[in-house]
Amino acid sequence: MRIICLVLSVWIAPIVSAEAHKSDQLVNLIQEKITNNYVMGDKVPDIINSLSSVQIKAEFSGSDDPAKIAEILSSALQRHDKHFAVRWSDPASKTEKVVYEGWFSQLDRKNSGFQRVEILDGNVGYIDFWGFDNVNDKSKSRAQSAMQFVSETDALIFDLRNNGGGSADMVRLISSFLLKGRVHLNSIYWKESDSTTEFWTYSDIENSSQSKVPVYILTSKDTFSAAEEFAYNLKALKRATIIGETTKGGANPWKFFELIDNYQIAIPIAKAVNPITNTNWEGTGVQPDILASKDSAFSVAYKLALENLQSSEVPPEQLKEIKKALQSLK
Repeated sequence: MRIICLVLSVWIAPIVSAEAHKSDQLVNLIQEKITNNYVMGDKVPDIINSLSSVQIKAEFSGSDDPAKIAEILSSALQRHDKHFAVRWSDPASKTEKVVYEGWFSQLDRKNSGFQRVEILDGNVGYIDFWGFDNVNDKSKSRAQSAMQFVSETDALIFDLRNNGGGSADMVRLISSFLLKGRVHLNSIYWKESDSTTEFWTYSDIENSSQSKVPVYILTSKDTFSAAEEFAYNLKALKRATIIGETTKGGANPWKFFELIDNYQIAIPIAKAVNPITNTNWEGTGVQPDILASKDSAFSVAYKLALENLQSSEVPPEQLKEIKKALQSLK
């Protein structure tokens, strides 16, 4: 029996050692990728310490399940930044890959996300859209048509409660209708090139009436990415009142990097920098000026818009309409 045990130990030990070596290799490579590419450099030492702590835990060092290892690593990294993600793909899997339609393909096919544009009682404009499309001739025409439709209103409500974001250029385009002159909206700092891209309003947008009307933006915990930027920019410029829930908190662009043994890691490679606040909404989300649940945000914003119009100089017939609309909200 003793001989058998000794023989077994000789065969098992190299296997365990090989698995441990692979795990160490993986963690070391992740540390290298994060050090070289992660845009928030000041966080790197703490991240490396977290990964070192994970390495010595039995659930990690003793696991031979790649999916579990990816999950453990992701969990440790996401304590520092929710954009981090480690994933593993099984090369032996025979499951047919599901092909998902791209975000911008959906927007292009579905009217650039604009699903409801109307003039509410009291002459309040309302635009509900679920994404910020890439700017091209078609999407520009759609956005201009939406803004033209509400160009004679006395207040504007943008509904971003279900808006998942998209293009910063569409943020620029729509914002250009709401701001007078050439305005610096946001910047993106890129780690790899150590360069900054600035986003300013378009100077060729006719916005003589819409640059003056009150603007209300509806948000929820589902509002994300470019939709958050739109709200954050206009709040910082004191151009809009944000009503609803704190948004999701995604400000920094990211991409996947290849590792070893079919592992990949998502790392934020750039960061938004607002010219007024010198920071962004990453991790914290956009904080509303007026807190309201997702379901009640519209009523709160519409009521506020009507009350503000009621106290301004409006024609008698419009005033009657405003009072009637306020009564219906009660």
